[in-house]
Amino acid sequence: MVNASIVNMGQRAREGAKKAAKRVLPPHAAQKARDLHFLLKGPERKRTEAVFLGASTAPEYLPASMLPRLQKSYPPGDFGGYDETSLEKCGRSRAREILGLPGATEAISFLEVGCWDGMVSAALQESGKRCTGVDLRTEGFDGRSSAAGVELRQMDAESLEFPDESFDYVFSYNSFEHFARPDRVLGEMKRVTKKGGSIWLSFAPLYFSPYGEHAYKSITVPYCQLLFSGDVLNAFCREHGLREIDFSHVNRWRVGDFRGLWEKNSADLERIKYREGHDPDHLGLVRKYPSCFRSKTDSFDDLTVSSMEVLFRRTA
Repeated sequence: MVNASIVNMGQRAREGAKKAAKRVLPPHAAQKARDLHFLLKGPERKRTEAVFLGASTAPEYLPASMLPRLQKSYPPGDFGGYDETSLEKCGRSRAREILGLPGATEAISFLEVGCWDGMVSAALQESGKRCTGVDLRTEGFDGRSSAAGVELRQMDAESLEFPDESFDYVFSYNSFEHFARPDRVLGEMKRVTKKGGSIWLSFAPLYFSPYGEHAYKSITVPYCQLLFSGDVLNAFCREHGLREIDFSHVNRWRVGDFRGLWEKNSADLERIKYREGHDPDHLGLVRKYPSCFRSKTDSFDDLTVSSMEVLFRRTA
C-alpha cells in the first residue's frame, strides 16, 4: 500500500512546480511547459481511457462517507487572488494577450461580454481603444474601469442592446462556461461584430474537467461534481461551515457541445486560432472510480479538456 503522506507530498510538489512556472515563465513559455507535461503523460492517459471505456455505469456516485477522506487528500490550491492589485495585474495581462492577437491592433471599438470588474477593458482603454463592458450583475464593476473611460453596462449577454455591427472586436474571458445558453450568446456576439471584425473567447474550467464545478473554495476534491451527488456536496459544506455550491453557476456543456457550436457557425465565423487545454493531473481518480465517470459521459475528452481558446473572424 502506498503511504498517503507520500502521495500528498508528491501532489504538493507538482502544485509547487506549477506555481513556480507561472511566476517565472512568460505566458507562451508557461503554455509550452503545460503542453509538454500533457504529452509526457500520454501513456497514463491511454491506460486511463481504456479503464474508463470498459467501466460499468454503476454506482453513479460514491457514498457520502468517502468525501471527508478525499477532501483531506487534496489541500486547497492557489487559484489566484481577487484583491485590487491582482485584478489589475490580470486585466493588464489579458489585454496584452488580446493586443498580440490578429486583428486587435487595427481594431478601435471593443466589447467585453461578461466583464465582471472590467479591468481587461480598462487596460485596453488605456492603450487607446474605445471599450464597453457588459455583465448581468453590477456588483463586480470596478470604479477604476469607469475612471479609465470604459462604459460599463448591466446587460443580458443573450440579448445585447446594441445595433448590428457595432464593434470591431468582441471578447469574453471565463464566461462561456457560465452562460446558460452559449449558442445564443455567440449569436449575439456575432451580430454586434462588424464584418471583418474579431471574436475572442477564452474560458475554463469546463464542467467535466477536474475543477469544472467551480467549487474549489469549498470542495477541493477534483471531479467532485462527478464523484458525489449535489446533495452530498452541500451537506458536507453545511456541516463544515463552507459556502454551499450554486449548481446553476455553470452550464454543464461538454467539449463536444462547444466543438459542435464552432462548426455550426463556420459559414460566417472563420476560425483564426484555436486551442484546447488539457488537465491530466487527476487521472488517478478516473482509474480508481471509473463507473462514476462512465455514468456521466462516454467521452474521455470531457474529463481532460479543461479550457478553450478560440479566435474568430466574422466573414459574413
